[in-house]
Amino acid sequence: MSENTGTKDTNENELTFEQAMARLEEITGKMESGKLMLDESIAAFEEGSRLVKYCREKLEAYGDKIKNITDGEGDV
Repeated sequence: MSENTGTKDTNENELTFEQAMARLEEITGKMESGKLMLDESIAAFEEGSRLVKYCREKLEAYGDKIKNITDGEGDV
């Protein structure tokens, strides 16, 4: 029988940036509630860490894309 950790096993690559941020808010809320067991908190922290990395990478990619677009405006 699988243990209910209170966290979902998310695949970050299947999420939009907005979905990843919403999941981070959900995880944060659960952790702040103080109702998770230690193992559940560790699992939530691990998932949250992966989501933060995913969001950071997405933001950097979006920033690069915007920079490329704005740098190219002078060429038009």
